[in-house]
Amino acid sequence: MIKRTELLEAGRFNKPHGIKGEISVTLDIDADLSAVKCIVVEIEGLFVPFFIASVRPKTADTSLVSIDGIDSDEQVREFVNRTIYLLRDDEALQEDDDDEDGDYEDDGFYASDLIGFKVIDDEQGQIGTITDVNDSTANILFVITDENGREILVPVADEFITSVDPETEILTTSIPPEILNLN
Repeated sequence: MIKRTELLEAGRFNKPHGIKGEISVTLDIDADLSAVKCIVVEIEGLFVPFFIASVRPKTADTSLVSIDGIDSDEQVREFVNRTIYLLRDDEALQEDDDDEDGDYEDDGFYASDLIGFKVIDDEQGQIGTITDVNDSTANILFVITDENGREILVPVADEFITSVDPETEILTTSIPPEILNLN
């Protein structure tokens, strides 16, 4: 099963193009879709891989994509407005991110990649689990649910994050008590 932490949010499906299953795609990252192993789409809470049959440019920032096994306008409509994810360990992505020494540098995580991580604060101990990311305001917030089901809103800020361990899915923080007490 594919976990959210294994994925990189890459873009979005737009609308179908024609009647043979092509769909317009806009990418938010620099990636060659024709070189990746697969694209991943969240369907009913599960991350499902799909293999690309063809890619052709449409405009400067959009491409037309055909997916293996999807060959009708009706089938491709299920993908409209869905987020496209790529596997973080895909070699096609790592080739673009090589530094001068040829070593892959991980540029970090998106806030949404941390959903499901336990939050442990240096001072307060275990706070809860990140259950959502609220990006409806100018300040992006982690929605952390504690053991009593109470939601705690914490700004997504580098200065509050001490470490991220993707293996154990633990986010270690140093959040000022005043912020935790606001909730």
